[in-house]
Amino acid sequence: MNHTQRKQFWKSVESGNDPLLSVLHGLTEKWGLPAIIIALGQISEILSEDAVDAHNLTPNQRGLIIGACAQVNQLSDQMKAEMAFLQSNSND
Repeated sequence: MNHTQRKQFWKSVESGNDPLLSVLHGLTEKWGLPAIIIALGQISEILSEDAVDAHNLTPNQRGLIIGACAQVNQLSDQMKAEMAFLQSNSND
């Protein structure tokens, strides 16, 4: 990310012009990125189950949602494993 892009990012976060970015940034500062990723994994698990049964989605929309959820779940599982590893080795 170059200087101009960084400046625009912080402007969006601080001004609230991008509410989602602002909220996610605040949550990440409060809880930490690993916790956010793990929570998103829990959400994506339910969302993918809901997408399977949703009647108002096209096959492409359903596939996009299920694929995104699978990626988020994989990252969440990886984060849980990394956190468990760090916790088990913190007593050394």
